[in-house]
Amino acid sequence: MKIKENRMRSFVERGNELITNGKTPEAMKLVERGLGYYTDRIMKSLSPYAKADAGLILFVMRHLANEIERNHPGAKELAEGMEKCVVTPPLIEVEKRKKANME
Repeated sequence: MKIKENRMRSFVERGNELITNGKTPEAMKLVERGLGYYTDRIMKSLSPYAKADAGLILFVMRHLANEIERNHPGAKELAEGMEKCVVTPPLIEVEKRKKANME
């Protein structure tokens, strides 16, 4: 049995198509949905993490952002533009104390 690979069509490209068709509010909702989609995927891959490693995770995320900006011209400008108009939901985390089972 072959496992199906999930491939997502670009939220930004679909949003730009909506804007071209005069549907800016729908485009903004689509981009916000994309923000949620990628946030959920990243948080699922990181969780659970040790509270003391939060700074390390920030460092890694900033490193990745810098590398993406360097490798994809226009990505930084797009992100800066979206920061001005896209509503970002707060990140809600639940702290649970558990004994580590990995070193």
